[in-house]
Amino acid sequence: MEYLRNNRNKGACLIEGLQAEGQCTFTVEEAQNRLRLKRENVLAILGYLQRQKRVLCLTPGLYALWHPSERKWGIHPFPILDALMRFRQSPYYVGLLSAADHYGATHQKPQRLQVILPKQLKFRKGERLGLDFHVRKEFPTGGIVDVHSSSGKVAFSSPEWTALDLLYFQSASAGFDNVCLVIRDLIPCLTVPNLKQMVRIYPNPSSIQRLGYLLKALKADSKLVQPLKKWVEKNRPIAVALTPTYPKKGRVDSFWRVLLNRKVNLRYDR
Repeated sequence: MEYLRNNRNKGACLIEGLQAEGQCTFTVEEAQNRLRLKRENVLAILGYLQRQKRVLCLTPGLYALWHPSERKWGIHPFPILDALMRFRQSPYYVGLLSAADHYGATHQKPQRLQVILPKQLKFRKGERLGLDFHVRKEFPTGGIVDVHSSSGKVAFSSPEWTALDLLYFQSASAGFDNVCLVIRDLIPCLTVPNLKQMVRIYPNPSSIQRLGYLLKALKADSKLVQPLKKWVEKNRPIAVALTPTYPKKGRVDSFWRVLLNRKVNLRYDR
């Protein structure tokens, strides 16, 4: 009984201290320093707190405070994502429909937070935490912006990188029709300087061609189309299908070198 009471008191002190500092994640080593106890004693306290649903083990060695409001639907991924990725020593960014949703441009909100990584991460709790991982081996050196909030920092793809990624990861973005709608709503967020930078560093030329064609078809401002147009004129890339999952049939747009195997369809407009 005394052992249980000590665990309860020590656990309460740990949680109160973390909450007072606005911290929502912590390592076992941090808990040791705060409680001034041996590792095995700290692990026993954390085990007690997990059974009480006061903390959640995100990955071995890293824990998160578990707010009562999160116990029914699961812990919210945004406050813990950056700490989790730093602990796992993995670059990342929130992308695709999750990034588009952040910029106010989504028509099919993803059930899980879409996170892009440079390599596959073995993480059995990813689905439980509402995380959906996608791999991009050519990880960007630009096109990522840090978004700061009361819960901390999260890395997002920029609107321009998001638009290009949506066309590269079409199957993970609810298909081509949805991608068209989302990119149309992203247009007000795009800027000419950022597009100039993206066409220099984006690793997949096919997405640049597709985005150029799509912006033209969506009647975007010609100034936005210009950086992609200049890139095509300079590089003269090989022809690519507008959507790679459909049969490669149809005419080829002679300028953008895009095989038009799908129509730009906005009939699902809200």
